[in-house]
Amino acid sequence: MATRTALLEEAIPLTIDGYAYSGRIVHQPDARLAPIVLVGGAFQYQNAWGRLEQGFREVASVVTVDLPGWGGADRLPARYGFDFLAEALDQLLLKVAPGPVNVLGTSYGSAVAHRWARNHPERAGRVALVGTMAHLTEAVRDRVRHTVRMAEQGKREEFVESVLEGMVCFSPRVTISRRSTVIRCLSRALHDMSAEDLVKYRENSRRLLDHAELPGGPGVRVPVLVATGEHDPLATPALSREVAAQCADARFTTLRDADHLVHLECPEELVDLLVRFFSDAPLAGLEYCHPVERFRHRARAQLPAPRIPEGR
Repeated sequence: MATRTALLEEAIPLTIDGYAYSGRIVHQPDARLAPIVLVGGAFQYQNAWGRLEQGFREVASVVTVDLPGWGGADRLPARYGFDFLAEALDQLLLKVAPGPVNVLGTSYGSAVAHRWARNHPERAGRVALVGTMAHLTEAVRDRVRHTVRMAEQGKREEFVESVLEGMVCFSPRVTISRRSTVIRCLSRALHDMSAEDLVKYRENSRRLLDHAELPGGPGVRVPVLVATGEHDPLATPALSREVAAQCADARFTTLRDADHLVHLECPEELVDLLVRFFSDAPLAGLEYCHPVERFRHRARAQLPAPRIPEGR
């Protein structure tokens, strides 16, 4: 049963296949958009969306979740794939937001959001995928394997350094918004991970390696926005663009002065971009991102149509 934890906020305990997890919804009685669902990456928990959640609360009710394997939820063995996580998300949404919702999946969570939207198109309004990729390159696989080895061997400094190198653009020739602050905060969080957190990271990483079908699988039929930082070393613009090209109706852009941690580096700009997209407002002429490209094709068997400038 859902419990009220604060004004207009509900926490919802859930179980799927014996694994306990939880969700929460912050109700916005004056919402002008359908509920916005946030599905986070490897180090994002349901209560830690900060300014991104605060911005979305201005226009919609906000749903967040610690899926099995995340945060305070039970650890989830790697043999469970992304379809299982998508159904766990669906179980939460059937309780708190059974009508159409807008979904944001970031990084690791983009695979879950993509899978949920593909499996439940009748309940997906619009979908945003931030920091996503169509497939894992060998370089990314090697990086993930290395971080797991460092975690298992108890080499915390090497673990933290490897995770940061995979997510942050350190080039002195590149400007990254709030880079020093973001690095300091993420480094502290990685150093503070408990033994249980590291086990969850290991299983989530192995799931990523073992279940190769990422967001670049069968296309999502609802409108999709794919975005990443222009300097993202992990979900590079090229890998992210591939995801957009495989959707029936997708827009693609990169945010200026950002890397993989775009939600921490420029949260206000990201909120503005996503609220515009969720409300079907024009996306042309935005100073904080590169011109938006649009991909459209009539059937999955066809090649993606040529990219056209985004006027809406």
